Amino acid sequence: MGQKLTVCLASYGILLGTMAFANCPAGQEPFTSCQIEGRGTEVHVCFDDQIATYRYGPISGTPDLVLSDAVTHVDYEPWSGLGKAISETVTFYNDGFSYEVGGGFDRPFSEEEMELGPRRFGWIEVAQNGQSLNRLQCIPDTVSYGFGGGIHDIKVAAGLNWDDYSKTWVGDVVTQAPILLSDDEGGCLLASELMLGGVAMGDRAATLHKLGSPEASGVFLPDGREIDRMTAIGLDIDILNGLVIGITATDQMWDMPSGLRVGLTRGEVIAILGRAPSGAAPDADIFNALVCSEGPQDIANWHAVIVFGPDKRVESISFISLAP
Repeated sequence: MGQKLTVCLASYGILLGTMAFANCPAGQEPFTSCQIEGRGTEVHVCFDDQIATYRYGPISGTPDLVLSDAVTHVDYEPWSGLGKAISETVTFYNDGFSYEVGGGFDRPFSEEEMELGPRRFGWIEVAQNGQSLNRLQCIPDTVSYGFGGGIHDIKVAAGLNWDDYSKTWVGDVVTQAPILLSDDEGGCLLASELMLGGVAMGDRAATLHKLGSPEASGVFLPDGREIDRMTAIGLDIDILNGLVIGITATDQMWDMPSGLRVGLTRGEVIAILGRAPSGAAPDADIFNALVCSEGPQDIANWHAVIVFGPDKRVESISFISLAP
């Protein structure tokens, strides 16, 4: 009976995959699709070896929203391997909004359950800036979901690996010795890493003239001193008394000496650091790290903040002096 059930279970994913609506762009195949309860709308997530697409709108009508992303970049979360339900999600992002589309089915654990037919399910989770706005449920009988292969295999073929620790995909980042050193406080960051695109904490503003000229920022310290700011594309440099006391990068062109930069996944950041810093959870939205204290007093007050966006990728990197 076990062999028969195994064969039937293998057929389950194939069966569900062949139930796809034929509403994918030419050359693409379906990941999941369904009609939405009580709305007269449907959603289709399709892909080829390059692009994944999201289409939502009236049933058999012109979509209200079409989004696309590279398959190697798209936020796809594979089945965890746990529980009775097999499900996977793909999330698309657009101007602060995210659209998580999930599809799945319950595994049968007996021939009797197999005879009852597949119990399918699916949903769309709509969020803004990471905060849930609405969860739309699929009509179960309309759910198409083909488990196995697909987007997962394309990512793996591209050299990416799923990291269940951080719930992100990890590429072939160059890692040597971890840049987060061990100590009793949860780790400290090498002072040599507090540099973005060649601009370092403590640099003299006079050496940065190629990036522009400092201007008054309108930001004042508690003692009344105003911070000057130099702005480049995706980079803000804060200056006080002619020295750099803060740097914030929001563009991937500005990387740290280790290669840590905006756009990396949380798992890739952890691979470079060596672990999540300061006791942070591996799926935290913010990583904080103090610089290692070996050095002058001003260096001991430097602090790094890595912020992740809803897509689990680095949104910004900031270096701050805690005692300017």
